[in-house]
Amino acid sequence: MLPINEAYKTEATSILNDLKASEEFQKYLDSEEEEDYLAMREAFEPRMIQLHNKVSDENPLQIIDLEKTFLNEDYEGLILPKILGYSVLRGEIDDNFKYRKPQNHFKDILLAISNSANFEWLKKRIGQSIQTGFSLSSDIWITNLLALVNNKKVKYFLQSQKIPAYRILDERRRARGRFARQFRTEYFYTANFPKEKTELSTGYFQLKTFLETRFRFEKEFDSFRAQLLEFIKNKTFFGTKEHTNILGLAAGFMDWNEADSKSIDSIYTDLRNEFPGFVDMHLDFILETHADVIDMDHKAENRISAHIDKSIKDELTGYYKLMDEVHGKGYVHQDAYEAIRQFYNNHEGLSKINTCVRKTILNFFNRTIKNLSEEEYPIYMELVGDIPSKVENAEDVTEELQAGAFAFPIYMDIFSNQQFNQYLKDLSLTYIKKILKKHVDKRGKDYQDIKKFVASTFIEMGFLNKKQVVELFKTKRKKKPTATKAG
Repeated sequence: MLPINEAYKTEATSILNDLKASEEFQKYLDSEEEEDYLAMREAFEPRMIQLHNKVSDENPLQIIDLEKTFLNEDYEGLILPKILGYSVLRGEIDDNFKYRKPQNHFKDILLAISNSANFEWLKKRIGQSIQTGFSLSSDIWITNLLALVNNKKVKYFLQSQKIPAYRILDERRRARGRFARQFRTEYFYTANFPKEKTELSTGYFQLKTFLETRFRFEKEFDSFRAQLLEFIKNKTFFGTKEHTNILGLAAGFMDWNEADSKSIDSIYTDLRNEFPGFVDMHLDFILETHADVIDMDHKAENRISAHIDKSIKDELTGYYKLMDEVHGKGYVHQDAYEAIRQFYNNHEGLSKINTCVRKTILNFFNRTIKNLSEEEYPIYMELVGDIPSKVENAEDVTEELQAGAFAFPIYMDIFSNQQFNQYLKDLSLTYIKKILKKHVDKRGKDYQDIKKFVASTFIEMGFLNKKQVVELFKTKRKKKPTATKAG
């Protein structure tokens, strides 16, 4: 974390000075009524949120220091409920859905709210944040926090936010999920960049989350480029999973100047030559990223491939040479099919590298189909192919293959993997149900085309049987309203 710069300090001070000099503040000071507090909040909290967003965008490593500035009681508790929610979601949780380490920033904000003269108004906006934060914290941590609260009414309120149901793992998981959805469009993450190996394991989650979220929201990274480069150049981290994954994110989702790019090239070469387990860890990184919040698409793989020395004979060279061809010609090109088939057959079916190939193809289908509108269903049909059995005579339909037809059955044949097939089935059914909600006229051409397509191809591909197809297109009868007895 870094201290906020002078420009942000000046802006924060300006907001405070304007607040104290405002009519809204004077009116609230005289009345101490909730209505006047809300008017003051409406006048000044948006400016504080705007500054918070500005720092998050421009200098995210300074965001915690800004939030600490807002803990000053002179700000009348404005923005504290919002940043309390941010602090709850920044913490790393374990498999038991408990924080891996104490969340001191959450504690500091909660204590500032608890000690605020405006607590009665603030408490109406913090219930779910406290309930979620407490559910993820240990009982000892909560007890120690409550010991710092002197006001009995405030302490009673906080105690009431410990929800007994959240002692159950599944309930905690659902609670955090519900809470996180409220903030899914907001960016508020930050990180420390570890400098010593002892800091690596404890700081890794925060750093990884920060980078992934930053890339997903397409924020700039120039403000912390130097710190990130220093981290990935740190040889004391080489050969660790943490360093491998952060290096992969930096290489795959960021553009670097020529000098820095050469440094990353050298790092990859050193790791491949000096750490026997590195290739395996990098394959793990590929698999984890395919399943994560950011998309390991062709652009990301092309960036990483550019850093890989193809003269080194290892699995990374083989994998990225394959990806260069697949991304270059397209996932649904005949040459790509044959390259993948040959590569796949030369490795153990369930090997990690073959799993990476399958995940890459699944990622392509997932990205493509989820982005199709209800009107674009012919594109989906082309991926599947009207008659999958034609694949047996693929040499006779080369033009159709190159245009993208039959991609589903071809890849199903290449991989012969039940999990892969199941995912395509689930993806397909989700999309078919989506377009049937749009095309409801059973006599219309769209509906009939979809029904004919599903009836022929889904059965042949093993996605559905005849009975399930009938059930999918069956008209759902509306329940008749239950008659109520008079009097």
